[in-house]
Amino acid sequence: MVTDQLARSYLKNYIFLVEPTLQDFLSAKLKEALKISQSSKENLGISEQMIKTYQSFIAGGKKLRGSLIFLGFDLVHKRTNKDILFASIAIEILHAALLMHDDIMDQDPLRRGMPTIHKRYEEIHRKNFNKGSTSHYGLSMGIDLGDDGIFMAIEVLATANLPEKNKNQALTTFARLLQQTAFGQAMDVTYELLPTATEEDVLRIHTYKTAFYTIAGPLAIGATLAGAPENVLSAINDYGKAVGVAFQLRDDELGLYSSEDKLGKPIGSDVREGKNTVLRIKAIELSKGRDRNFLLQAYGNEELSAYDVKRVQSITKDSGALAYSQQLSRRLVEKGKRAIPEITSNKKYQDLLTSFAELMITRDS
Repeated sequence: MVTDQLARSYLKNYIFLVEPTLQDFLSAKLKEALKISQSSKENLGISEQMIKTYQSFIAGGKKLRGSLIFLGFDLVHKRTNKDILFASIAIEILHAALLMHDDIMDQDPLRRGMPTIHKRYEEIHRKNFNKGSTSHYGLSMGIDLGDDGIFMAIEVLATANLPEKNKNQALTTFARLLQQTAFGQAMDVTYELLPTATEEDVLRIHTYKTAFYTIAGPLAIGATLAGAPENVLSAINDYGKAVGVAFQLRDDELGLYSSEDKLGKPIGSDVREGKNTVLRIKAIELSKGRDRNFLLQAYGNEELSAYDVKRVQSITKDSGALAYSQQLSRRLVEKGKRAIPEITSNKKYQDLLTSFAELMITRDS
């Protein structure tokens, strides 16, 4: 039986290989930024500070998406090298950028146990300026840093030393991935304003906001850079969409049942923000009386106490909503696995893809 251990080992090895490549790229961007900073009469070091912020923000993390570009190439080419390693950092830089934007939209003060980027720039405003709005400056700089990351990610893919035809196709996939993610994010923030959302609505959000950019897109970019045929890319899409939605369902479970140390932000943030999740929908559907009324009032209550979050946890579990989410995740993972033989006939890579699918629902962070 294939477990998540193969995927964990692959990830660990990828992180060991990619960290120097990622830091070398950002160090080169820092040199460019220093030239811009030194040309400023005020010598505020704005561009330099932006890249240094990226260097600290991108350190650590799971590096899942980059590893899947690496694996996607490996599946087809059977021989990874420093050029695909460089190309793979594009998605990690993009991931950092999208997190910066996501934190603004979710109004989150913490990310990985540290102040979010817009909150860091609010502090910079407080320390250095006595004009203008602190919150507006923080939001503006958070958006700008996210934008810069998107442009850096495009630069990485465009300059990678790989076949031009494959690279152009991968850039198209990358651009479409960004569009799909934007649509998913727009659905997410809009559905939060509606009185009700259905499970179908939530799964659609998860597909566009998470699945394409977390699993299907990275694997497809790597495979495209290796010259994969269309039938392989189609099977990767089938695998990635199903497994990617399972990834997000697990994320929602961790958001309610993990710990702040592992999550990097307060437990119950999704409840306080009124996020539409399968856990929320099923818990409200399956609970009755006081429990149901409590959930209806708890979701979207920014002042919800830690004690009340524990009550949400209990109701969600006792109602069967947690088990429902976990069973749905399992079905999606099994659905994704059925596409693996169409992706590759190589037993080694079939086992790796199976292991990554398992990891999506067994991970604890």
